[in-house]
Amino acid sequence: MPDLKTEMQKILHAWEQPETIEQPKETTMFKPTNNVTQSTFNFIRDNSGCSRNDAIRILVQQGHKKSSVSSLIGQMLRQGHIYKDSDGLLRPNAKEYTPIKSAKTAAKQEAKGLAALVNEPITEAFEHRPDIRTSIDIIMDTVSLNDAHELYRRLHLYFGGFAK
Repeated sequence: MPDLKTEMQKILHAWEQPETIEQPKETTMFKPTNNVTQSTFNFIRDNSGCSRNDAIRILVQQGHKKSSVSSLIGQMLRQGHIYKDSDGLLRPNAKEYTPIKSAKTAAKQEAKGLAALVNEPITEAFEHRPDIRTSIDIIMDTVSLNDAHELYRRLHLYFGGFAK
């Protein structure tokens, strides 16, 4: 059996040791080092009227992947962040970048928006929009083939005639 003096020294030695308090780990947010999405939007905003190929070529020269830039331009067109003018050149729809929605969220909103347009009388659908040409361009760039056919069918019925 250990003697009392040795046990007391162990206890005193343990008391003298500073307590280590575990610091809670900080949750660090991911800081993007190469935000290709924001760079793509900013490029189109700053160079309004550029072609898609020019935007891709220049952004690739800046170090972004060609496939990423091309895909993002397509997503931005579908979600209405940017649009193609009558000459097919890219134009922004906003002054500031807003994050792209997920495909599932975007599809739900697109379906709701198209359903509202289809069910709403035509005069009311465009009455509150001063830039009709831009709105039509956005719809044409974002509508799926199935939805476009359904819209065509309903408009054909609305204006008379038989839908195909």
